[in-house]
Amino acid sequence: MEESMNITAGIVIYSLSLDTTIRTNIEVDQDFEIDSYELWEKGLPQNRVLYIVEKERLLRDLTIWRRKFILCAGWLDEEELEGQELYWICMSGSIGVHEIMGYVQQVFNRYYQWYIRLGTQIRKKESLSELLDTLDEVYKLTGCIATQSMRIVGSSSRFEEFNSWVDGQGMVTLGMVNELVADEDFQEAAKYDDVFLYYNTYQDWYYCYNFKSDGQYQARLLASTENHEKAHGVRRLIQDFGECVSDVYEDYFGQGQYLQSGREMYEMICGLLQGVKVNAGDIRRVLSRYHWEISHHYQVILFQFQEGVSGGVGMAYYKAQIRKLFHDCYVVEEKDRFICIRNLSRSENSASVYEENLPYFLRETLCKAGISNVFDDFSRLHRYCVEAERVLLIGERTDSTKWYYSFPKYVLPYLMEQCTRELQAEQVCHPAITVLQDYDSKNETHLLESLRVFLRERHSITHTAELLEVHRTTLLVRLDRIRQLTGIDFDNYETCLHLMISFEILKLVTECYKM
Repeated sequence: MEESMNITAGIVIYSLSLDTTIRTNIEVDQDFEIDSYELWEKGLPQNRVLYIVEKERLLRDLTIWRRKFILCAGWLDEEELEGQELYWICMSGSIGVHEIMGYVQQVFNRYYQWYIRLGTQIRKKESLSELLDTLDEVYKLTGCIATQSMRIVGSSSRFEEFNSWVDGQGMVTLGMVNELVADEDFQEAAKYDDVFLYYNTYQDWYYCYNFKSDGQYQARLLASTENHEKAHGVRRLIQDFGECVSDVYEDYFGQGQYLQSGREMYEMICGLLQGVKVNAGDIRRVLSRYHWEISHHYQVILFQFQEGVSGGVGMAYYKAQIRKLFHDCYVVEEKDRFICIRNLSRSENSASVYEENLPYFLRETLCKAGISNVFDDFSRLHRYCVEAERVLLIGERTDSTKWYYSFPKYVLPYLMEQCTRELQAEQVCHPAITVLQDYDSKNETHLLESLRVFLRERHSITHTAELLEVHRTTLLVRLDRIRQLTGIDFDNYETCLHLMISFEILKLVTECYKM
């Protein structure tokens, strides 16, 4: 009798299938531990033992084998065992029981040696790729480990999907991430504690194990086998591998944390974003740990994702991409959006980030961004976050085809919105607007539009006439008629300013009405 360490029936079946042809009545998801194996001679068989027995001897008295685990020398048919409750594997009758004993001994030794070797590799701090190569070498399981931010931190040499999944920097490609974000099963799987089977959009099956820290999902092992329908014991092998790596989790996944690692920094920024007043000395002290200064030049960029994209694997990846995009920045996640505080004084990015990289990222992730003014007092973070929020709302309403909106370009629409927060548009607009609207409606004229263009063109008769495509004389007649109806004095600065503001309010109201 040979002793082993917590090997299971599934591992025995899977290992034997790698070496020879077998049949079994045990389902893939049906597994149980066994302590040992032996060649059956006589007596009552025991539980948790794998018995090797010749077919003829087995069939003589099936009653003693109820709920026992046997490896039969000779093919078995379901009809021969009808009504019998036993767990069996069978091999060709041309293979003798002593030869089968040799196969089984290899199975037990293979598992024991692999488990010991895995522990040795971990103690030597060999890479995750080397650990995965050993798993592949021994059990023909290829795979990779991807962090929550979708960085591949280890993969077996034969993992064929690697080249199509991963970009030149070891990150899963943006296209692949977007597919995973849209895959509810993949997102939901982050909650699992046990090994689970994942079926992706390309009809590939993977056995998966989630690595967690303090109950929070951090990374995932994805392993594939040639035939998942006959992959007895693979769940247990993946479980063993995952648990061994989890025991030294920090050694493999705890390094290289970005600025986010500082809890004090995180809590301070969250407080400032909520409008909490923080002592300037405390701000300087916390920022200094990251070589930031309170008077550096900063900018807030608010990333708003489409509805339904929040939390989970995709958001962690997007956060990592934003950090890579802007380098010296700090990113805070809030449900379906990110608040990125960018340190312009330390950033080496040029304007090309906005012109090329940012639009590409936003298009690929179906995300839009609001960008604040630049500021040089970190304690004012809240007010510039509000800027980014407001410009995003205004931009989506007025220029929905754009991907990002900078507050300086939308100050006027913002001011117009403030004009109508408490009062209706007709209450704050110049009364001449209503007079001309009514007159144009009744007489099918274009006095209101003529006035708008005339004011915009700084009272230039020539330019206004060209834009309206009318003769100068026609325009002069229209302006005289406007004076008669409204009493407007075009030389009065305040009157003209009020009129121009009124036209902007009308534009805003019209756009809101269209929505």
